[in-house]
Amino acid sequence: MAAGPVEEPLRRRLAWTPPPKRGLVPLRPIPLGVILGAPFRLQRRAPRTTLGPALVISLVTTTLAAFLVWALTIGALAALDAAYYQDYLLTQNLLGVLEQIGAFVSLVLALAGNALLAGAVVIAASRAVLAERVSFRGLRWRLKGRTARLVGWTVSVLVVGAGVLVLASLLPVALAVSSSMGNVFALLVGFLEAIAIISIGGYFAARFGFTSHVIAIEGLGVVGAIARSWRLTRRAGWRLFGSQLLIWVVVGIAAGILTLPISWALDLGVGLVFPTGPTQSQIEIYLAARTVILTAVTAVVGAFGLVVQSVCAALFYLDQRMRVEGLDLALARYVDERQRGIAVADPFPGGGAG
Repeated sequence: MAAGPVEEPLRRRLAWTPPPKRGLVPLRPIPLGVILGAPFRLQRRAPRTTLGPALVISLVTTTLAAFLVWALTIGALAALDAAYYQDYLLTQNLLGVLEQIGAFVSLVLALAGNALLAGAVVIAASRAVLAERVSFRGLRWRLKGRTARLVGWTVSVLVVGAGVLVLASLLPVALAVSSSMGNVFALLVGFLEAIAIISIGGYFAARFGFTSHVIAIEGLGVVGAIARSWRLTRRAGWRLFGSQLLIWVVVGIAAGILTLPISWALDLGVGLVFPTGPTQSQIEIYLAARTVILTAVTAVVGAFGLVVQSVCAALFYLDQRMRVEGLDLALARYVDERQRGIAVADPFPGGGAG
């Protein structure tokens, strides 16, 4: 007897299906150790949609940071060369403070670069969690109508970060030029300000840190995404801040380990290239070449660091939605239904309206 219209779909449901492919991480709340290992697996799976954009962003931010630090200190260097004895210490104090401020210029640009890269990486990570790959063309489609919002949020991060840095720099600079001992007080005040900015600013950065992910995945506007990120991270701000701070410290130490030997080798190589001592023009050529080489090396190393930070942030976003909204259940259902050939709504729809 032929199967009835009700029995045939039931038979297809009961038929054996192979187990689903393993995704980037298990479909459950994600432990920190799993998150730390995921960026390297995702770079191997989707280098064009993770490492490719990161290289471009890292090269731009590294070059811009080098130029801004040079512009920030060139005036003080010129004044130091022309200063009389009584003004030499004050100018030297100012130069020391400006060099310390220059280190935070790179941090502000890195935050803005992370905000921009997060939109692309969270899409690659969300598809990898479902054991899928997204091409560069697919990435563009999923970001359709959302790129301008990501750029707007990135500009907002850059403006706020630059504003905080400028305001925090006023008092140390004023102290540095006030007296010959002003450098000591400037460094002390700058140290206390740095602790306050890292702790308080880091907490708010963690609370608003999912804005790029919400724009890219959920398609909200900038204001709605900010509010959504704040609600999603309720009672989790300090935990997210601590986890992300750990990742930033590890990435910073690794970048230093990779770049410092190259810097030392370039400095030691001067004696080999110019055994009798370089002339002034040769020193200028060497300094220019050293800057170009170190900028390129820092950009490449920074690109890997950006990917690690961005992938971890994307998984923190998915993990938080699993803990708060039960996203892991929706993802597991999607994977199961997809494996059995049953049409089911995509949990991460793309192609937003313009």
